[in-house]
Amino acid sequence: MPIVYLIETKNQTVLSHGIRLFSKQPYNHLSIALEASLSRVYSFGRRHPSNPLIAGFAREDFSHPFYSQSLGRVYALSVSDEEWQTIALQLDFFETHPLDWHYNLLGLVPAYFHYSWERSDHFFCSEFVATLLQAAGILSPYMQPNLMHPRDVIDAVHPVCIYDGHLQEYPELSKATVTAAVSSWRYLRPIRSVYRQFTH
Repeated sequence: MPIVYLIETKNQTVLSHGIRLFSKQPYNHLSIALEASLSRVYSFGRRHPSNPLIAGFAREDFSHPFYSQSLGRVYALSVSDEEWQTIALQLDFFETHPLDWHYNLLGLVPAYFHYSWERSDHFFCSEFVATLLQAAGILSPYMQPNLMHPRDVIDAVHPVCIYDGHLQEYPELSKATVTAAVSSWRYLRPIRSVYRQFTH
């Protein structure tokens, strides 16, 4: 059975500390991957680890020095073939048009106060992951992604925690570097019309 990987992380940045202060949760960032090696990890946050001012859809590399002090939890969520491929298709579309998507910084405060504010083409990390899971039929259609914090997403889909500790000590991470170096294949060809039928 296919598996989707959800990753909760805690980074040592000002924004990260601020979000944890408001949320009262130990982990404040959520990402998604389709491989146990975490060779392709996606979220909304810094596009470049060294530059906090440029944020949006991002592919994260946990082997980067930016994550040297980061703690994380890796969860495995069993899904159907159709659900896995739906998420893969969406990720492929996002990755093909990365600059079309922006970080929903202004949406964080309303979400904390449980006020729904939808902004076209804008996501924060857990809103993005929740949207993918909902479009695939994994997350209840009655949930509101733009109100969900990382812990809300985890609690809603009940994945199994397979790792808890320093991200760069995750056992499968070394495989990610090898995989990225020798492989350039993509999951599926991006099809805008198909993507829109899942999100509208």
